[in-house]
Amino acid sequence: MNAGEIIDTFREDVVDVALPYLWSRNEAWRYLNDAYRMFVRLTGGIQDFTSAATEVEIVAGDPIGALDPSILRILSAQKRSDNGGIQLVNYTDLGKTVGTDYGRPYSLLLDSRTGDVHSGVIGMERNKIRWINVPAADDTVDLIIRRLPLNTLVNDTDELTDVDEEHHLALLHWMEYRAYMKQDSDAFDKMKSDACKALFEGYCRFATSEIERYKHKARSVAYGGI
Repeated sequence: MNAGEIIDTFREDVVDVALPYLWSRNEAWRYLNDAYRMFVRLTGGIQDFTSAATEVEIVAGDPIGALDPSILRILSAQKRSDNGGIQLVNYTDLGKTVGTDYGRPYSLLLDSRTGDVHSGVIGMERNKIRWINVPAADDTVDLIIRRLPLNTLVNDTDELTDVDEEHHLALLHWMEYRAYMKQDSDAFDKMKSDACKALFEGYCRFATSEIERYKHKARSVAYGGI
């Protein structure tokens, strides 16, 4: 289903097919985009290693890298120049012993030393990563991430590229939850709103377990001869 088809189905479900609409066009589109993003958030994000959101530029002399705002979680990071892995460190682990250097323990510190980037500190500020060391040369880091949708739905023909079609009808539950919360005497229905919210959240739990099963490779079992 494209965006326009979902909007039409929403209006059929809430019996709002005749002008003037009880829920305006802008409201219906706002509900759809909110449902689109909320489904992704509640199912753990879209796993991605190919979009532009997975690329981070290392700029010589600049200790800060810019992360795409769609990123919810970084799973791994690797420099493109030499395929060297980047250790991802939470800011709460700064100063802790993280390894040994020729038998001596060492810690990750935020200082001005210039050199090869081997680590990145996340969690200090949204959409930013702090390199360790300060980069001596330009490079690109390729990430594997979980992220929010990259597109906002604005036209009837827009495709929900980040949510598979088998989940599209479930988005209606969140749209209807939002619709029945509208502060309007003809629209507001707390009981219906609560029921739709529960249906959506329950579906997201089911979808999450299904997505997790698909991620894991089936293991073959070897049997010995008799």
